Amino acid sequence: MRIGIDARFLTHPQRGGFKTYSEELIAALADVDRDNEYILYVDRPPAPGDRIPHQPNISVRIIDGHLRLIGMPWREQAGLALAAVRDRLDLLHAPCLTAPLLLSCPLVVTIHDMIWKRLGIADSGRWALNPRSLMDHYYRLVPDVAARRAAVVITVSHAAKADIIAAFGLPAERVIVTHEAAKPVFYQSIDPVTAAATRARLGLNGSYLLGIGSSDPRKNMETLLRAYALLPAEQRAGHQLAIVWTHQHLAEEIAQLAHELGIARQTVFLRGVDDSELAALYAGASLFAFPSRYEGFGLPLLEAMACGAPVVAANNSSIPEITGDAALLFDADNYQELAAAMLRILSEKNLAQTLRATGQRRASTFSWNRCARETLAVYTQVNQCGGAVVERPIG
Repeated sequence: MRIGIDARFLTHPQRGGFKTYSEELIAALADVDRDNEYILYVDRPPAPGDRIPHQPNISVRIIDGHLRLIGMPWREQAGLALAAVRDRLDLLHAPCLTAPLLLSCPLVVTIHDMIWKRLGIADSGRWALNPRSLMDHYYRLVPDVAARRAAVVITVSHAAKADIIAAFGLPAERVIVTHEAAKPVFYQSIDPVTAAATRARLGLNGSYLLGIGSSDPRKNMETLLRAYALLPAEQRAGHQLAIVWTHQHLAEEIAQLAHELGIARQTVFLRGVDDSELAALYAGASLFAFPSRYEGFGLPLLEAMACGAPVVAANNSSIPEITGDAALLFDADNYQELAAAMLRILSEKNLAQTLRATGQRRASTFSWNRCARETLAVYTQVNQCGGAVVERPIG
């Protein structure tokens, strides 16, 4: 097979879920498949540090996407469509939600979750002529069409699969689940001395509880702060609350809430944390709290469990599927319930140890190589169907 992959996130500087998925899946496909030919379509020349596999069956093509206003849509709808013809692709995989809608070959699209549809963009009833609004419309409309035209939709959890089927009315056989995994750095053993030095450099010299905030309010940091404020004073005195910010958009608002709750002096905000530092933070945390209101998968859960942090997490969407029996679960908006769960972990050493061990075992069952093999099975089945929409189970 000659397989094309829209690999623009390999060379995109923005960190996050799409980049992680693209990097890890493509690296694992390179590891498990030396027979089929892969063409990776990036949107700019690779820079030092970009994770581009170098082996005979993988080539890279640059399809520029930087025209003002229409760059990414033009690249996707025209550039990739023309490349599929020129390169005589047997199929194209669009791994990051949007995809070309008119293709000469079968399409496989990965839809990680339905957050883009569920939260949506407010419909003003008109097309505003500014770049952000145009892209909002693009990200709202194109996945809707792509999901229906794709031979197969890949997604990352059974919870997300149920949401996709409900939203689009697709047959269950056309939506295939391939679970993600944490990056290798989170599975590696962590030197205690180095990890302690990392935490000290970040301003954490004692015990702490860990959370991760972003620009998305669904991550629900306000519930975490309110739960922390309910802990007994002696527990707060012995455990700082550390929040790693992947984006600063809501940090000021959460800092104000910490001030109002009287916990500002016990709350530490960490910015610019890389993966090795984050692994050290997980490994040293008394617990990791994940109060998200919705997740298609929830990679931080696996990261934390792989590093041995006891996990307390919201009981919704894909989260119970990913954690299994390796976390204490609570209602996402019930900060009293979260506070009680955190207090149990802090007070019951046996429970904390059990969660650490169970979490590491649970995390070890997820693998990017398995994800790649399951994805390759999708490619094979689509190719065997001769471009028809797949109507039977795969693999």
